[in-house]
Amino acid sequence: MTAYSFNAETHVYKIDSRIVPSVTQVLAAVLPGAIWQADEYYLGRGSAVHAAAAFIARGKSFSVDPQIAGQVAACRMWFAEWRPDVLEVEKTMFSSAYMFAGTADLVCQIDKKVVILDWKASLTEVSRIQLGGYSVLWPAATHGIVVALQDDGRYKSTGLVKLAQYRNEFLADLSNYNQRKRLGLL
Repeated sequence: MTAYSFNAETHVYKIDSRIVPSVTQVLAAVLPGAIWQADEYYLGRGSAVHAAAAFIARGKSFSVDPQIAGQVAACRMWFAEWRPDVLEVEKTMFSSAYMFAGTADLVCQIDKKVVILDWKASLTEVSRIQLGGYSVLWPAATHGIVVALQDDGRYKSTGLVKLAQYRNEFLADLSNYNQRKRLGLL
């Protein structure tokens, strides 16, 4: 039986004791500069926003830190407007076939479509490829959506995006990642 593990502190995913890359690690290595690097303050704030979004998705009450009140309001607005049926929150997933892993912020149903959502501070084209990677890990997901939660209490969104093209792009990036690793270029 295959053993899967994820250490949230070190952000290390393992399949049968073998360290495997995450979706984000693959994209950061293959598309340098495309994955936004943040300082400790913004990483901490992003973690707080993701935790609040997870509470909202699970229907839990919590007190809001004023520093992220805008993003929390934006997240609540998104849930009120889109009304998703939540399937999974902060879902850690693994692929033994492709030997990589990742954690999707939200897996839900919208208009009878299985959708993977990623919370962001801003929208980028690479975010769609990231969703494509998560869709390899959750094959029933045919669509994705990236939602940028803003300080002013509003959000921006990609809308529902078909993931077939981005799934293929991610798999190409994963192949490139594995080749570069094998050749000692990473």
